[in-house]
Amino acid sequence: MSTHNMQKRDESGGRAYDSTRLYDALAGEYDVGYATPSHRRAYDLLAWEQAVSLLPARACTVIDAGCGTGRWAEMLVQRGHRVIGIEQSPEMVRQIEARALGGSFTLLRESMETVAVAPNCADAVFAMGSVQFTADPARQIARFASWVRPGGVLVVYVDSLVALVLELMRLGKVEEALLRLRTGVGVWETNGCSAQVHLYDAARLAADFRAAGLTEVRPHGLLVSASSIGSAGCTRAMQTDPDMFLALQRELSADPRLADVGKHLLMSGRRPRA
Repeated sequence: MSTHNMQKRDESGGRAYDSTRLYDALAGEYDVGYATPSHRRAYDLLAWEQAVSLLPARACTVIDAGCGTGRWAEMLVQRGHRVIGIEQSPEMVRQIEARALGGSFTLLRESMETVAVAPNCADAVFAMGSVQFTADPARQIARFASWVRPGGVLVVYVDSLVALVLELMRLGKVEEALLRLRTGVGVWETNGCSAQVHLYDAARLAADFRAAGLTEVRPHGLLVSASSIGSAGCTRAMQTDPDMFLALQRELSADPRLADVGKHLLMSGRRPRA
């Protein structure tokens, strides 16, 4: 992720946060990092465990907002759940359609910021690394909360501002670390495409959840060890002894005091029952 185009406020009407072209460019190779022993596989497994632990034991309806290639949607369908996927990247949609997920899966080919979703229609909304690309994440979190039935849950994960600053400091990139800390905005650049991304700390994300009317708000740091040994170190640990490494990450993630130093910040909240 590069910061050359960081800015304190968005002056593009939200267009700078549109990640469609970026994910189009990534679509063909996107799943590789999650299928091989790597830091990406580690945080994806940890996020999955936390998210599905909040679902009811019965079959339910889950909205996967920014469903990408459909990896999580497929696993949810296999567990007997009905899934509504939201995805605006045409190339990602191609990947989803190739999975042929059947009648338990509905795909909405639109931006999560504009798609029409009925209130109270889902038992859970998952937004895994997607809300940070919206122009106004707080507004989008409130929209997500409105889609959840009373008693249902919202689960999101975002890039952690604190962990990123620590990583940059460890790498000697002091100026860049301070810039990200001041602005809370980064730019993800890959394959010649870029998109701005909002960077969160636990207090701010929890405040957005509570402002949306959610309770039982809980933070988890995903891949806490990345702040000390880096992504490359986490990948080596996954290749050497994944069971031991993941067991340690689960223990670290369970402590809310460490939420901000996880490479990613996962937050969950429940809509109160009437």
